[in-house]
Amino acid sequence: MSKPFRRARGGRYAATLHPAEADLLRSLVAQLVDLLDAGSGGAETDPLAAAVGIDASAERPQDPVLLRLFPDAYAEDAGAAEDFRRFTERSLREGKLGSAHAVLASLDAGVAPRPDRLELALDAPAARAWLRTLTDLRLALGTRLGVEQDDEARWAGLAPDDPQAYVHDVYEWLGWLQETLVRALSKR
Repeated sequence: MSKPFRRARGGRYAATLHPAEADLLRSLVAQLVDLLDAGSGGAETDPLAAAVGIDASAERPQDPVLLRLFPDAYAEDAGAAEDFRRFTERSLREGKLGSAHAVLASLDAGVAPRPDRLELALDAPAARAWLRTLTDLRLALGTRLGVEQDDEARWAGLAPDDPQAYVHDVYEWLGWLQETLVRALSKR
């Protein structure tokens, strides 16, 4: 089982995962990358717009997860929301993809001193990438599951063999990882 993130020597952040947990994380992050890549729209036709990061083809996502990851900036003004999306979504998407790829790289760089553990040692930028990606994963899973504030009774009432119960357990485990990482990053 996982051991929480903690501060380590040299300004690093360490955690220990079971190989099955690392494989689950790899799978979830790879699915997030696929979703972000699939939602990136078509090729940019205006080279100047592409050079300055404007995505003229950016549209409001139809997928609820992508909409949660890239929400409308202005709920009351569709035109302003569209403009904001055109000017920001490309860089936001690239940032999310960069963080996800950093998580995958750090999982691949983990050390397995025994067959039942993978030890991670992250520098500060990698730890922040993990934090961003864990947040994105929880937003994605929470959206797909329909998680809402104060709905613990709903999840506690599910039968243990309900597939949603398993996915919710994964959602909770990601939250635990995220919380331990926040605590480790907060310690000086």
